[in-house]
Amino acid sequence: MVGIVDEALPMGDDDALEISVYKDALVEFIKNTETPMTVGVQGQWGSGKTSLLYQIWDAIESSNKNDSEIDDFKQIWINSWEHSLLCSPEECLMKIINEIILELVKSDVDKSKKDKLSAGVSNIMKGALRIGSSLTLGSAGVDVVDDIFSNDSNSIKELRQQLTDLVSEIKQLESNSFGKVIIYVDDLDRILPKDAVAILELLKNIFNIKDCVFVLAIDYEVVVKGLEHKYGDKTPENEWEFKAFFDKIIQLPFRMPMSSYNISSYVLDLLQRISFYEGEESLDEDLIRDFVKNSIGDNPRSIKRLINSLSLIQIVNGKQEGSNSDGTIKDKDEALTMFAVVCLQGAYPEIYQMLVDKPNFLDDWDEKYAENITQKKEEQSDRWKENFKLAITTENFDEKWEQCLFRVCYLNPKLRKEATQISQFLSTFINEFEKEKVITLIENALGQAAVTSVGTNNNPNIRPPKGSYKRHYNDGYDQWIERIKEDNSKFDNFPNEDQKNLFKIIIDTIKDAPFNAEDDSPNAKSDYTIKYAGGLSIYFKGKKIFSIWPSAKKAGFEVFMEFYKNPKDDNKPLFLKKSGIQFTHLRSLKDFDIEKREYKGSYGFVSWMSWVSCPFIFNDYNLTKDTFKFIFEYSTDALVNYKDEMITEKQIAEHIENFKNGRKGSTAFNNSIDFLRNHFDENNIKEVDH
Repeated sequence: MVGIVDEALPMGDDDALEISVYKDALVEFIKNTETPMTVGVQGQWGSGKTSLLYQIWDAIESSNKNDSEIDDFKQIWINSWEHSLLCSPEECLMKIINEIILELVKSDVDKSKKDKLSAGVSNIMKGALRIGSSLTLGSAGVDVVDDIFSNDSNSIKELRQQLTDLVSEIKQLESNSFGKVIIYVDDLDRILPKDAVAILELLKNIFNIKDCVFVLAIDYEVVVKGLEHKYGDKTPENEWEFKAFFDKIIQLPFRMPMSSYNISSYVLDLLQRISFYEGEESLDEDLIRDFVKNSIGDNPRSIKRLINSLSLIQIVNGKQEGSNSDGTIKDKDEALTMFAVVCLQGAYPEIYQMLVDKPNFLDDWDEKYAENITQKKEEQSDRWKENFKLAITTENFDEKWEQCLFRVCYLNPKLRKEATQISQFLSTFINEFEKEKVITLIENALGQAAVTSVGTNNNPNIRPPKGSYKRHYNDGYDQWIERIKEDNSKFDNFPNEDQKNLFKIIIDTIKDAPFNAEDDSPNAKSDYTIKYAGGLSIYFKGKKIFSIWPSAKKAGFEVFMEFYKNPKDDNKPLFLKKSGIQFTHLRSLKDFDIEKREYKGSYGFVSWMSWVSCPFIFNDYNLTKDTFKFIFEYSTDALVNYKDEMITEKQIAEHIENFKNGRKGSTAFNNSIDFLRNHFDENNIKEVDH
């Protein structure tokens, strides 16, 4: 896939943000609430309001089909923005009412009643055209409309009664009956705030009808903006007036739970959809979450923009002269650095440009560089000395590069407010990547990210000279070994002979019958292929089933090995008795505290098990061709015959959600905690004779 469309999550799709507990709670409330009721789903633009409304709709449709113990629900979807184009709020309101009526009368309603309702709406819409902007905002608004049409046989009061009768009628129909009508009004925050508020109030007053539930996607801040012409700018003294208006319209306020979004899961899902990274090691979920939260934030729309930038960069890289790939990144550090640089580019273009000018921020960002940017104007600001003196006593601004950053941010109110998290964002490079490589990684990422930068700088960064950027993808075993030596030149004799002998056993095994593997290439015809990237990987029909890679540390040389768990053994890690290897979950949870609803560890790539030698001494283990023949067959069997039964991250996430938010002692809570404890129990393994 290339690019991510900025649209709501389709009905019925999996929710990668993992907020199903909130959706389920709203569905239960809507199904069982007294009426009339108005639910306000609040959240900034792009926070996922429409996606949540879609999921509520889908869940209630499922209830209509599968739950015979409760009356069905008539659902109506209104896109207010489409109705508001080129018309006044009053006209927009009448268009909305007309659409609601058209949807309602699709039930088995008497034809004369349909005609009468249609005529009433038509007359009122004509009146609305005459009213124009004369309608005043506030509680008197509807009274003005009523007064204008009080002598008309189809007044708004009469229409309201007709609508009440209509809803009552369809509730009692012998066929196509409904217990409640649920009306979703979406995209109010795309309308001018003043008009959105007018539509809200008119809609509320005209359609305040028993057996009706309104679900409105609207943010409180839009309401505030729409009332400023009446109450003035919001202050602590007059905020109650804004709140009172909102409370009059909305009986149940609900704010999008952005702090509960599983951002790392959401981002990894989108990265996978564009095939951004295909390395041997999994990307660090915690690191991705930190980069996002300290830059673009957890707004899904902003994240989609980020993913689209990465997708374009990937395409450009794949078309560069000398490139032999599709632009997919194979090296973990390279992928994470590229991700971080584009985060910075989208969130803080001014700081991104500083990095473009001087990528070695650790050495080159100093007071002199700050002066080139600010001309020391920050020192003329009120309380500069006290604020700067206080800032440099904190760990976020005690280094010279951090003090340079503080100076640059100080002149910009937005950047000054976010200077601490920008400092933390850049510090992550130092804390998480090898210091010898970090500047090179940043320079390479900047060179590739230039195509998606937004700004007015006439001297954008230049792609690094040909040959300075090396992809971690190799054309065979010998080139792979030489690359490992080059990247770890500070370690002597790495990889050592024991490690290389182990790799030879693996290659010999997979290239022999029955696998008959080939080195990966466009001309490879075998079902099994070998790729040499950060590690050595085995693929079956394009799906990775096994990985092994060497590592060099002060404590000694190690190897990491991973392959699929098999559902036929209850997704348990294996203990290979003859080989002496104990596999574990790739990531694990432990120490569940029921009282605090807390646990330690993390989960991810839950269908894989791993083994790490520490340090690696080949003779300690009985690793033979028979060992790896079993591993390859076991992993292939899992993928081919048990793929649909493999445990998924979504299943683990649902159990975690029950553990964190479920009612203590409930069946769901008990089942989830039992499952998690059993699944991640380090003693819950499968022993095999290999």
